[in-house]
Amino acid sequence: MNAPREQAGQMDGLGRVLCALADPQDPGPTEDACLALPAEPLFEAILHHGIEPIALRKLVETLPQEPPYTSLIDAVRERQLLANAHSLVLEAQALQLLAAIDAQRLQAVIVKGQVFAKALYDRASDRPFTDVDVLAHPDSVPAIGAILENADFLLYRKKLFDKSASNMEQKWVQKDNQNILIELHGNLVHYASLRWRVPFGYAQYRTASGDGEFPNVAYFMTAVIHAAAGHKFHRLQLIVDVMQAARKLTEADIDYLRSSLDALRARLEVLVCLDLVSALFADEAAIHIRDSLSSGRGYRYGRSLVTPAAVIDTWNDTGHRSRMRRHAFRWLQRVVPRS
Repeated sequence: MNAPREQAGQMDGLGRVLCALADPQDPGPTEDACLALPAEPLFEAILHHGIEPIALRKLVETLPQEPPYTSLIDAVRERQLLANAHSLVLEAQALQLLAAIDAQRLQAVIVKGQVFAKALYDRASDRPFTDVDVLAHPDSVPAIGAILENADFLLYRKKLFDKSASNMEQKWVQKDNQNILIELHGNLVHYASLRWRVPFGYAQYRTASGDGEFPNVAYFMTAVIHAAAGHKFHRLQLIVDVMQAARKLTEADIDYLRSSLDALRARLEVLVCLDLVSALFADEAAIHIRDSLSSGRGYRYGRSLVTPAAVIDTWNDTGHRSRMRRHAFRWLQRVVPRS
């Protein structure tokens, strides 16, 4: 049980600074810790890891108001203004789509970005998002596609090797502004070879939520699947989502998570995500939940593959060591027995 806490000491100075900047509840790194790092690589890593909004308010109070920091902070501030404006447009589109889905009583729910921003973060602007994600029962996908088509959206398909069907993911873009993107998912696990092992579609979302009684568990499981099965832990933002969702879980939520975890077939992903949160941020909520869950088969191999350094180093993966570790974990996900 102590491995995640021991791993926390293995991070270098950049890793510790990034984690302090990424955690909405952390006051942030010291000025000396920031100044000890090269300025431009630090800001490049912040951008890569998707933590600019949280980092910005800490850095403006920490860094000296002099070059090169002034221009770097101004660039972050400008990107955040554009991102906030884009989020407002996406929010309006999501509300219209959700109203149409509800009117037709379709089996679908909006997930990830904008839901996380509102439900998991005290400041919604701390969690940027670039599209609207809809998770739908496969039977409802055609009807939602028709709604989008009637709302002047186009279904985007690659000319060659389009994998929309096998990935159970459709990308719809607005005719007049293709920066407005709505992703329609039949399952949040897009790799078919992994999906049969650990699926997370509308049915699994409903199971995670206890048919609506435990919404925080559904948010937590969505964050876990997004980080560990939708992606390969390639940025800190994914781990922060898991941490923020874990912080929202009550004891009743944890009891329900424990009872439903085998049905969701994602024990490995949950445990490895909680280990990463514990190691990267020493978060007490994640440690408590981790200690409340029993280990499953294959778990000890998974936690040894995806280390804190493997997550931090994704921004500048010299030698591809992070990539190899995270791809090895994806292989493990495909072969480990599921309850």
